[in-house]
Amino acid sequence: MKPAKPIVIGGFYRSGTTLVRRILDSHSHIHCGPEVKFFKDFFGDYINDPLAHVRLFSTARSYGLPDTQLLSIFGAAFIAFHEEAARLSGKERWADKNPENVLYLREWDAILPNGFLFVHVVRNPLDALASLVEIGFEKAVPIEFENKVYLYERFRKAGDAYCSTNPATSIEIDYDDLVNSPEDAVMTLAEHLGEPFEAQMLVSLNAPERRGGIEDPKSSKHAVVHSRSVGRGRAELADSEIELVERHLSTYLS
Repeated sequence: MKPAKPIVIGGFYRSGTTLVRRILDSHSHIHCGPEVKFFKDFFGDYINDPLAHVRLFSTARSYGLPDTQLLSIFGAAFIAFHEEAARLSGKERWADKNPENVLYLREWDAILPNGFLFVHVVRNPLDALASLVEIGFEKAVPIEFENKVYLYERFRKAGDAYCSTNPATSIEIDYDDLVNSPEDAVMTLAEHLGEPFEAQMLVSLNAPERRGGIEDPKSSKHAVVHSRSVGRGRAELADSEIELVERHLSTYLS
């Protein structure tokens, strides 16, 4: 039997990708650890990084190898890293979670020629942006709210386009559905991934073995999936910010 395909999780910041990764890591067959910023580091995709010129991939490029070859070399190591982490956890399958994965799906195709399953996590833009304003992420996202709106659109369009082109190997998970009807949403996700639903996916998602990494510390403080953050955007954003979102992102508002 061929091993199950790896799983790639992505979506705009504060849209529930961490929740999904913790749920999947709770499955007895799937290892999905905290974020590793491989592609973001590979492309130096940070805002005003004063040490950009001394980063690993910046200096590696001074050797003159083309980016396609560098990606092949380091991408193979990244895959081996995931495989070994899964093996050490006693699991047969691995998943990678990063919000930015939606921007690097072409690169995932390049380093995983045998394919992968893509999980696109989406959230009402008002709620995602309100959460993003709260947490900041100044090194990763623009300070100006208007540019955050444009960034949401960029992420959403990239994920939607890939799902549209690859419907058999992609699934969209809506944050509101996940937190309002967690068992139904997770059962649907597990079925799409070719895995049996396990009740522990909704019980042990914040057990110590999930680890924390660079994700929001608040994500590990809730014992169960909750819907308390649904609708926060209209309560927390300024009227002018809500109007901006409604003008530019009306397609994604629910």
